[in-house]
Amino acid sequence: MLKFLLVISLSFVSFSAFVQEEKPKEKQVLFPEYKLDDCLKNLDIKKASKRRSAKTLSRSVQRIMADVFPLLEEEQWDEALLLLDQIKGLEKATDTDLAQMWYYYAYIHFSQDNLRLAKYDYQQFLAIPDTDPRLKAGVIFSLAQIAYSSEEYRETIRRLKEWLALEEAPSSTGFDIMAAAHWQLKEKKLALRNAETAMCISKANQKIPREGTYNLLIALYNENEDTQSMLTLYEELVSFYPKKRYWVQLSGIYGELKKESKQLGALEAAHDQRLLDKENEYIVLYQLLMRAEAPFKAAKVIDYGITEEFVEENEKHLKYLAQAWHLSQELGKAEPVYKKAAEKAKDGELYVFLGQIYLATDRLDLASQSLKKGLEKGKLKDPVSVNILLGQVAYEQQKFDEATTFFRKSLDKVSDIKGKNEEDTFKKQDKLRNQALKWLTYTENERERVRILNLRRKDLEENA
Repeated sequence: MLKFLLVISLSFVSFSAFVQEEKPKEKQVLFPEYKLDDCLKNLDIKKASKRRSAKTLSRSVQRIMADVFPLLEEEQWDEALLLLDQIKGLEKATDTDLAQMWYYYAYIHFSQDNLRLAKYDYQQFLAIPDTDPRLKAGVIFSLAQIAYSSEEYRETIRRLKEWLALEEAPSSTGFDIMAAAHWQLKEKKLALRNAETAMCISKANQKIPREGTYNLLIALYNENEDTQSMLTLYEELVSFYPKKRYWVQLSGIYGELKKESKQLGALEAAHDQRLLDKENEYIVLYQLLMRAEAPFKAAKVIDYGITEEFVEENEKHLKYLAQAWHLSQELGKAEPVYKKAAEKAKDGELYVFLGQIYLATDRLDLASQSLKKGLEKGKLKDPVSVNILLGQVAYEQQKFDEATTFFRKSLDKVSDIKGKNEEDTFKKQDKLRNQALKWLTYTENERERVRILNLRRKDLEENA
């Protein structure tokens, strides 16, 4: 059984994770059971006084901004800054005009990753009374992001609370950042509450939750040893973000919960998407398929792993492959793999398996040679059975003296067979002894029958 080891990457709490995140796989998502009001009803949010209407920019600033906006779209930052500087020089620039200037100063510096200047610009914006209420909440949110990126987690939380007081329809991103800040401060309960809120808001808005939200919640549930909640999240996660590590971790949880069929299904899904790239992943999948009595699939998996060099081509893995082909009745595919594995092996077991294939396909000389090689190489688990097999081969070849020799050898070695305990030892020895005696009797009877037939044939020839 695969031992599940949760590996949580904390990259989701980096600043960039909130502003640049990989888009999930496109699919229709509906969460009808989630309502936005339900997501927010248990939160202690103190709303600010009712918003005032935004004041109009002066005509001069309107003209300047008309020229600034195209430059922003083209990311011509320096040119845009020069135009914004003109607002400073206006004699009759209003607070609204200056607020607009500081806002776009900050926008440009933020876009240039100059967070120090962006922070200063945003602070200047907030220092102006009666600023545009449509912009103020966004400015405070940006300051929260900057605080987080600077590892100022208390400041992050303070700013986000200010943002929540102003924002009528808060986004899930704010709660993501709030949760991550509490996580960094080891405030796990608060982190969990905010992460669950972020998840709830995303679903209420009929949007796929962020990958970072899933990761943070999984990490928090892992802290609480809440395996069932982790399982639910992973089942969603692989649907929206079908990455290898999520399939493997989902499979691991199923394994821990003794849900082997689902564990197998998760690993198979990862393999079908060609996501597996580690030897142990292929070995676990192979073992699960063999336990599920699907040797053909198991053979295909281990064969692919060896071919693509994810799995080392050693004795052990070649044995896995050969046995899977063997059980699948793909004897033609099993034979060359057994040969290669037998040559590498330190014992004779694989030559015995190869001999069984030769025997099953009526290649008796090859069967005899391979079984004898197995005995010569030694370290066999059950040499008695190998001697019985050699006797059977000789019997089929009508080499009765040779067959008798092998059956008598097996009888001599029965006492060397050991079981798990005294009772098991007795059963195994008794079974093998009876088997060898039956074949010895068959052989002696057949030898006598053939002798009599030969005598009759000789008499007929002499009297003809």
